[in-house]
Amino acid sequence: MSDMSSVLPRLRSSALPLEIAAAVALILFFAFWPPVHALDIRLAAYFFDTPSGQWLVPPERRDVLYWLLYRGPKLLLAIAGGAAFLFLCVEAIRRRWRPRYTQFALGLSVVALVPLVAGLLKGVTGVSCPAQELTFSGPYLHADMVTRLLGNLPYNEHLRCWPAGHASAGFALLGLRLIAPPLLRSAFLYTVPGVAAGWILGVYQMARGQHFLSHTFVTMAIALLISALACMLLARIEDRG
Repeated sequence: MSDMSSVLPRLRSSALPLEIAAAVALILFFAFWPPVHALDIRLAAYFFDTPSGQWLVPPERRDVLYWLLYRGPKLLLAIAGGAAFLFLCVEAIRRRWRPRYTQFALGLSVVALVPLVAGLLKGVTGVSCPAQELTFSGPYLHADMVTRLLGNLPYNEHLRCWPAGHASAGFALLGLRLIAPPLLRSAFLYTVPGVAAGWILGVYQMARGQHFLSHTFVTMAIALLISALACMLLARIEDRG
């Protein structure tokens, strides 16, 4: 029995370092490999009609899709996250904390950290959106992470498009992994809601000219990284318990 108890912690956490390494590799690949940015522009062109100068989904449009795939997810995430946080605070005050609540708290931290990290990076990286670029009838030159890193373009406070902040509201649902049993925290069942929601919101933003494909890939990798770190922390807490 003691042998089995020592094997289980290794089984449930052995994949997490590999997942963390893969997430870091994805971030570096989609941020800094030059051919990725050429592919970004080619794919963005499919969403843009050059003769009319319009995107497939005009950014100024405020229709059902806008509320369903833009405003709605943000509001739902804020309301659900706020309600869960209040519940945990009340339970802590009442001193009725249970081990299960630790899972909820770490899952909630993932839900909060993914949009927060994406938002902070957007504010300091100075990367352009497709709709802002001269190629797509915008006023600015193309600015990606390579040109910014090399200092080829000065920082512009109007360029705040890397990574994909809006898609982070969907990828934040990777926090659901934390409520899974230990051996299932990397299972498809618990990762698919966050990955699917993030890509639905990400593709919508691409159709509006607000992000390139690589921006969404980087946000997904950031969410995977944060959720894997949270799973590793939870595994250590459970092992000590």
